[in-house]
Formats: sequence, C-alpha cells, structure tokens
Amino acid sequence: MSAQGPGDPPSPARGEPAPAGEEPRLLDDYLRQVIAEIDDEVQRHRGEIPAQLERELDEMFLEHAPVAVRGGDLKDALGMVDRAAFVDPVVPITSQRPAGAAVKKTLRALSLWYMGWVTHQVSTLGLAVSRALHAVDAQLGELRDRVPPPASTRVVDEGSPGSWWVPLAVDALGAARGRVLHTACGDGWLVGLLSAAGVDAYGVDARPGKVDEAELRGADLRQEDPLGHLRAVSSSSLGGVVISGIVEAMEPVRRDELVRSLLDRVAGRGVLVVHSVTLDAWLGEDAPVEADLAAGRPLRPRTWAHLLATWAVETVEGPDGGDYLVVATR
Repeated sequence: MSAQGPGDPPSPARGEPAPAGEEPRLLDDYLRQVIAEIDDEVQRHRGEIPAQLERELDEMFLEHAPVAVRGGDLKDALGMVDRAAFVDPVVPITSQRPAGAAVKKTLRALSLWYMGWVTHQVSTLGLAVSRALHAVDAQLGELRDRVPPPASTRVVDEGSPGSWWVPLAVDALGAARGRVLHTACGDGWLVGLLSAAGVDAYGVDARPGKVDEAELRGADLRQEDPLGHLRAVSSSSLGGVVISGIVEAMEPVRRDELVRSLLDRVAGRGVLVVHSVTLDAWLGEDAPVEADLAAGRPLRPRTWAHLLATWAVETVEGPDGGDYLVVATR
C-alpha cells in the first residue's frame, strides 16, 4: 500500500477510472504544481550561486533550448537579449595568483580606451537589435489579439443509418478503388455499412470518446481531426471520401484547405460524397446551435460544382429541402 506524496498528481479513487476529459486537466494541475515547487526551491537558494555563473547558465540554456522549449515565451527570451545587449569593457581583476590582480589591473588600464571604443559600438548594435525585436513582439501581440485561435471542427449533422442519403452514398462508393474515408464517423455506423458492401472503409472523428467503443469492437476508427488526417495522407491514396457534418461550420480558410486536400488525396476514378444542410435550413429558426457558434456557413450545391469543376458532379436534394447530397466522380 503506497501513500500519495505531496508531489504526486491527484488521482481518482482506487478502481475508478478518471472521467472523460479529466486526465488532461489533472496533468495540467500536476505540471503547474511541479513548476511552483521548482520556483520555490530556486527562491530559497537565491544568492548561493554567483551572479556571473547564473548568467552563464542562462545563456547556455538559451543556446541549447529553443524558445519553444521554454514554453514559447518570447518576452522571457527578449529579457535575456536586453541583459546581454550591454558589453562591459571593465573586466574583473580578481586573481588567485600572487600579483595577478596587479597585472590584470595594469593590462585593463592600458587597453580600456580601446576595449571601451569597441564595446560601445557592440552595445549600441545590441540595443538597436533589442528594440527591433521588442517592436516585432509588440506587432505579434497585436496580431494574436486580432486573429482568433483555430476552432475545432464542429459537427452539425453526422447522419444516421436511416438517413435518406445513406443508400445513395453506399451505392456511389461501391465501385471505389482503394480506401474510403468517412469524416465525423461517430461510432462508425457508415463505416460498417460500407464494409458490409465490400468497401475498404475507415473513419476519423475529432470528438473525444466518439470512436472508443467502436475501436474495441475492431472497427478501423481513429480519434483525429479530419483536416489534420488529410494533411498526413499521401497524394492519390484514397479511393473515396465521405464528408458529412463538418463543412457547414468550417471557416472559409479551413474549408478551402479541405477542398484542396480532397482534390489531391482522392485518386483517379475516385468518388467524393458530400452531405450538407442547405443555407436556408442553416438560417431558419430550427437551425442547430452550431449555426450561431460557427465561423462559417454552408455552401450552395452549385458552389460545390464550381469547386469540383474537373469532376462529374451530381446533386440530390433531400426530401424536405433542408439538406442535399453531392456525388462527384473523377
């Protein structure tokens, strides 16, 4: 039986797994606790290390550990630049050898006029570089305030086995050559239908916990962001792709990258199936909550025909006019 120490991360009761999403929070709390303990230890021993040695250690750490390793804190690195910008021409003269201090003092007096002239120019250059870097840091700060962080892929309507468009998608992908990807696959219901029809299908979904149970059953599902997954896929390696539930809420930049990735990743004679709600449904009173929170909006069917101009594009409207299906083949 082991007791939990003060530096150990907090953990749930024995036999009880951490709730979904709880483990990252516990690790973050533990990391903050460790950093606080290190800071306290440094403060207790402050003054025991000579200032010159501490400066040399800081410079060595900055040289061998990039800013990203220091948590990406640019201001911390600029502080070291500011401290190093001034070059002191008055060198120390302390010595452990007899008459060493007198010799060093004489040499310093003879060369100080020369070293002072050189170090003045070097210090001027260092200060100018430091000011320029601070101006860059200020401009980067303004950009960070203006540009919102990248949003996670919101899933609007992933569909279900009983959706009207599912048989059309399965039929269209029946002749696909190569692997077929389903984005926002959920528990893998469409991957299962495609596999039953003889299609080599797999799925990705960025939402935590969506694919866990299906993975335990042996389904080829992965918890990944669809766009990030497509970035990692090689060119012309997919026989088909099903996009459902994610294009409506995407901001234009991410959606443009998605389209470019699809055009490159889907092989010749491949099939692309896109299910989307219509713009009228998106703006209606019964629209999903994501319509108010999303950075983008749905595209019209003819816009997909424009984006896939080199493909044979067929559009099928849903029975209630609230959604549509695009089937594009090369």
